[in-house]
Amino acid sequence: MIKSPPFRGIEVSVSVFLRSMGTLLLFALFFLASLAAGCASLLLRLVFRRGRRKAELITRRLARAALRLLVRLAGLLRVFRVRAEGALPAEGVSGLVIAANHPALTDYMVLAQILPADMACVVSGRLLRGFMGMVISGMGYIGNDLPPEEWKGRINPADAILIFPEGTRSAHHGWQVSLKRGAANLSLRLGRDILPVYIICTVRGYLGTGFLSLRAPDEVPVFTVRFGKIISPEPFLGEGVPVPLAARSLTSYLERLFAEETGAEAAPHGTGQDINASSGGSPRESQE
Repeated sequence: MIKSPPFRGIEVSVSVFLRSMGTLLLFALFFLASLAAGCASLLLRLVFRRGRRKAELITRRLARAALRLLVRLAGLLRVFRVRAEGALPAEGVSGLVIAANHPALTDYMVLAQILPADMACVVSGRLLRGFMGMVISGMGYIGNDLPPEEWKGRINPADAILIFPEGTRSAHHGWQVSLKRGAANLSLRLGRDILPVYIICTVRGYLGTGFLSLRAPDEVPVFTVRFGKIISPEPFLGEGVPVPLAARSLTSYLERLFAEETGAEAAPHGTGQDINASSGGSPRESQE
């Protein structure tokens, strides 16, 4: 019988403790960076009174740079690491709906520092009314309670739109996919293709549903971000097919696709709600 080296258990405990403190530091810095971004957003609005778009893009670039530093710090502190597989479309992401699964609290941080600055995001309406509201509105993001008739007026045509169609962090610690119809509705109503993005974490349940746990897992979690093939909404809008029915079909397809690509399981119900599905139908993927 091979015995463990002396003090091995103590070394592991110390490592976990230090990474737990690193997690606390990381989210404290995220909070401070959010406050700084809010002040910067207010200042930019005052400077560019007639150039709201310019203020939005500058705020996004500042936020993106801050998030990149935080992700690098997370790697140095061994809190978590990020790696990307594949590449963004050669023609860029402008005008696309970027739909991503949502297994962990860090998903926005992970994606926003990879994706270009010309990207808006759909967020919970509650966040727009909280302390983050100034930052979020300053970047031109929209709430998931915005009426569909206002989407075109609030979303710049050149922007990609990031949305987490699960609406919240994944059920069953990221191992079951249950989508709402937000991504499908944005795609169908605005005539935009969908770029699926798959986020997979090596540690099951890390920063998943429930309150933030500061206890780090024994191993360093690694988030893999993989870009899928662009999906056109046109095949779902057959002759005479109403948008709500097309949204259910498209959502059902996306649900099966995310389950297959992430190794999760599709939710058994197959029904979702609007921007906050479930007949069949196979879309034609864009080959552009």
